[in-house]
Amino acid sequence: MSDLTNIIKKEMKELLTPGSVASVLIMVILFACLGGIIGEEVEKNTAVPVMGIANFEGQDVDTVSGEWNAYDALRDIYLKAGVKEADLDKYIIKMDKDNLYSDLASSDASFALVLDDDFKKDVESEKQGVIEQYYIYQPAGMLSGTVSATVANYMVSQLNSDLSSMLIGSEEEKEYIKFLTTPINGATTYTYVNGEPNKDVTPSDISNKLTGQTMFIPMIIMIIIMMVGSIVISSMGSEKENKTLETLLTLPIKRTTIVTGKIIAAAAVGLIFGLAYMLGMSFYLDSLTSVSAAASQGVDLSKLGLVLGPTDYLLVMVSMFLAITCALGICMILGAFAKNYKSAQTMTLPLSILAIIPMFITMFSGWYSSNIALKIVLFIIPFSHPMMAMDALMNNDVTLVLAGIAYMAVFALVAIFITVKLYSSDILITGLGQNKYVEMLKGLGKKKKHTE
Repeated sequence: MSDLTNIIKKEMKELLTPGSVASVLIMVILFACLGGIIGEEVEKNTAVPVMGIANFEGQDVDTVSGEWNAYDALRDIYLKAGVKEADLDKYIIKMDKDNLYSDLASSDASFALVLDDDFKKDVESEKQGVIEQYYIYQPAGMLSGTVSATVANYMVSQLNSDLSSMLIGSEEEKEYIKFLTTPINGATTYTYVNGEPNKDVTPSDISNKLTGQTMFIPMIIMIIIMMVGSIVISSMGSEKENKTLETLLTLPIKRTTIVTGKIIAAAAVGLIFGLAYMLGMSFYLDSLTSVSAAASQGVDLSKLGLVLGPTDYLLVMVSMFLAITCALGICMILGAFAKNYKSAQTMTLPLSILAIIPMFITMFSGWYSSNIALKIVLFIIPFSHPMMAMDALMNNDVTLVLAGIAYMAVFALVAIFITVKLYSSDILITGLGQNKYVEMLKGLGKKKKHTE
């Protein structure tokens, strides 16, 4: 068994401690449970709603096409939504206007529609009839009240359209009035995706469909970078504190082998942890983005060419692995200057900043919408590239992904080279303050001050 293999096994054994594995498993389970909770809430809010009605009796409106009844109109809406006629009374609950609060609070209804006392009279005298909406506020998270208000407005809109049709009369008159009110049809939309026009699709529809990718994948990568970086720097601090690093450096093993083994082992562990995080987060994100996805459910990403193939996923994995390797290279350099485990904890701040900057830029601007200055910043920071990879591949911009992979490979090699130099010096043992080059600079400073 080679020295490199032994180093990799040693490092992976130290990094895959029961504590670190347990913490990742707990987070995976936590995200999965959160996804289940949010999924139930979304399902509850997007199901056919239960509503209350009050003051509907005796409000039949006389029109040129016959009598119009609001309750019958609501029944038709629910029947079209797939509710069985025998179950209509469970979804449309009749309530007393004078005891509306208690009726609403004791039922499963999320809102109630109440016809004004003069609704019939006003409409027949060519005045707008009033329908009031009533809700009960209950703190229930970010989805509280949003869906019920949207559904209530939709119901009023449908009642409005149904009564309007009855008041207008013949089909010829309806068509003519429809033309007079909307002589222009501007609803047809086209969106170019990779140079191809796609009908009845807007950028907003596509964005809603890709919410999980554009909003949360950068966040996941940022968490992985910070987590792996913290583990590596803390491990180096512990090695110094426990004097195991001195023993390792005295072994007849090349420093390049030691550094390479540490980075490969840590990168492999980071990739394992990263995949575990993504698995747990996928349950959470699927539930969290289902509302926005439902709004654009008619959008088929495969028809738009916005899907990834096996080669694309391989490039994303390579990009992520190299980003983790770059992060570990930076951590190895920073960890070299840590005196002990406690001081190592403070060394993660530069890495955190470098991971947070591209996360915010890619979430709120992205590569293609950024100006030249932001693009330079994104490209220089190696952690940006896996955050941008999926968007780039969906836009057939393989050049950007390959350029990022090449840059990260060079960055990682330079980081490894610097780390090998540090491991070959006396900084790891004596610390920065007692390094011969630092002492030389201090001596020059004292000599210059003495001369003055």
